[in-house]
Amino acid sequence: MNRFEGKDFLSLKGLQRTDYELLFQTAMEMEPIVWTRSRTKLLEDKVLGVAFFQPSTRTRVSFESAMLRLGGAVTGFSDPKVTRAGDYYEESLEDVVRMMESFSDALVIRHPKDFAPAAAAETVEIPVINAGDGYNEHPTQSVLDVYTILRKKGHLDGLKIALIGDMNMRVMHALPLALAQYDCKVFFVSPKDQAVPAPWIDEFRKCNLNYQELEKIDEVLGQIDAIYLMGTLTPSYGEGRVEAAKGKPQTPRPYVVDMEKLKKAKPDVLLLHPLPRTDELPKEVDVLPCAQYFIQARYGVVVRMAILALMFGRI
Repeated sequence: MNRFEGKDFLSLKGLQRTDYELLFQTAMEMEPIVWTRSRTKLLEDKVLGVAFFQPSTRTRVSFESAMLRLGGAVTGFSDPKVTRAGDYYEESLEDVVRMMESFSDALVIRHPKDFAPAAAAETVEIPVINAGDGYNEHPTQSVLDVYTILRKKGHLDGLKIALIGDMNMRVMHALPLALAQYDCKVFFVSPKDQAVPAPWIDEFRKCNLNYQELEKIDEVLGQIDAIYLMGTLTPSYGEGRVEAAKGKPQTPRPYVVDMEKLKKAKPDVLLLHPLPRTDELPKEVDVLPCAQYFIQARYGVVVRMAILALMFGRI
């Protein structure tokens, strides 16, 4: 059963294992299109609108690539400063998305405010996809992260997965919701002041996530099957564009994954990162077989192709 047809994709709350299985099976069917750098005509009659009120490289461009590879078209903006939403008029979100509804058949939104995509979905009749909202969730990123682990490991049940970094970040909220549908053990590894917020702990308990909170990964590093890394020095997700600061501070050593640390890990451990990175992930690690963050981004295209194809009821 396709629960995604004609529906919004705003949160991973409420999705069941069967939903992920449908998404992943569809993504596998999309892989040959991406691997052969070809296109299909599956959505040749559709236009995808993109409304990005925050900077994005991977999410926006991979959604655009996904739609183009499905034969569809894309319109929209990547910076509110070039729209009436970001100039003198400060056009409301409701007015912006009503205009976008006139120009497109589905809408992908990234916004600095929590639940802004949900508010947009209440305003328009076309399906809305959450491409990251404030500190709330980044559902499509988390689906592609789980898909990457599945494709590289061949299974999800029985795996031990460490999430390292700032647990206030939106991807650290959505990813455990997906992993909770499988027999995984999740380790949250962060400084005390960046631990999982209490409301999200409540959410993870509701979905029976098997988890443990740690300040350092050392004691479990040899057991871990996959490491999902984010920085502890992240910019504000509650703002739009944030200019780079001069003299950036260094990431504390416990939250840097380098050659020395990986020597203590399992030989077949996976290392994922949503990117962009700072010093928490040294470039010297890129040459190792465990480094899967660039293929992870490529899997983002096939997963987003699957979401779009299912949303439009073409699968």
